[in-house]
Amino acid sequence: MRSFLKNIFSNRKKGAMILMYHRIATARIDPWDLCVSPEYFEEQVRYICDNFQPVTMRDLIARAKAKQSLQNYIAITFDDGYRDNFTAAKPVLQKYTVPATFYLTTRFTAEKKSFWWDELEQLILATPVLPERINLRIGQDTFAADLGAAYILSTTAEKEISEWHYGHPLCNARLKLFYDLWAAIRPVSIAEQQRVMQELQAWVNKTISLPALMDEAQVKELSHISLFEIGAHTVNHPALGHLPPEEQRYEIEASRSVLESIINKRINGFAYPYGNINEHTPGITQELGFDYAASTREGNVTHRDNLYDLPRYQVKNIHGKEFSTTLHTWQQNHL
Repeated sequence: MRSFLKNIFSNRKKGAMILMYHRIATARIDPWDLCVSPEYFEEQVRYICDNFQPVTMRDLIARAKAKQSLQNYIAITFDDGYRDNFTAAKPVLQKYTVPATFYLTTRFTAEKKSFWWDELEQLILATPVLPERINLRIGQDTFAADLGAAYILSTTAEKEISEWHYGHPLCNARLKLFYDLWAAIRPVSIAEQQRVMQELQAWVNKTISLPALMDEAQVKELSHISLFEIGAHTVNHPALGHLPPEEQRYEIEASRSVLESIINKRINGFAYPYGNINEHTPGITQELGFDYAASTREGNVTHRDNLYDLPRYQVKNIHGKEFSTTLHTWQQNHL
């Protein structure tokens, strides 16, 4: 028995890690920890290059299927398709010859090239003066709130917002309104999300600046660089677990179809938006012929993992030394 348990834990320590990034940028407000500064990103890539074997997801999956060693392998991935992946991440990855996989929504082909959560951040957390009361319908429910004195963004609240990250206490009324709206909007249909955001924009009545997404030319250029590969990430970035199977299938299949028509290559990998799935989702990605699908749950990749629900670690805005400690902790604590 002791030998059996020793083998189990030994094999788990030999697992690979998949790192998840979103944006390479410096942002004043970053509630979801999506941004890593260009300076810290270069420190992180340099450390990976010096201490690990970085591979694309395609190569990692090939090793997993062949039951080859996964120890010390790392795959870098990016979700959503923000333009700073192209302008800030790509040059660093090329400098150190480190491969990466980019999971793209096809929002960059839409008339409105932005994500609703970015709009919500700017509207609620960065607007100096909001109306004092809000009352709107979201799905089947009525959402109502009274901001009281918080309708004016105080210096204290502004500082608290700049320092707040998901998982910490909601320390002021602006943050509570933002989080409650986000939680109510995320599970509804894409059409309902768009309608609600239009109402919120009219309620705030403010012009906002949003982070850009890559355009088709940039996606094509990425796909032509041998270090990089493109994966699918749905059309509209819905929480798939809240959708019926036929709508999930459309979001997954249509995103791949659009991307394949742009880059003229087969798309073999998929990443679940928010990591949100239900009992149908992994089977749908498998039935559609993807080689694998990546989630957002933490853990090391071993030969026992379901290839259609692979774990990943979200990388935060930390410098190289802290990053090295974090990687070591992930290796040891998520076995």
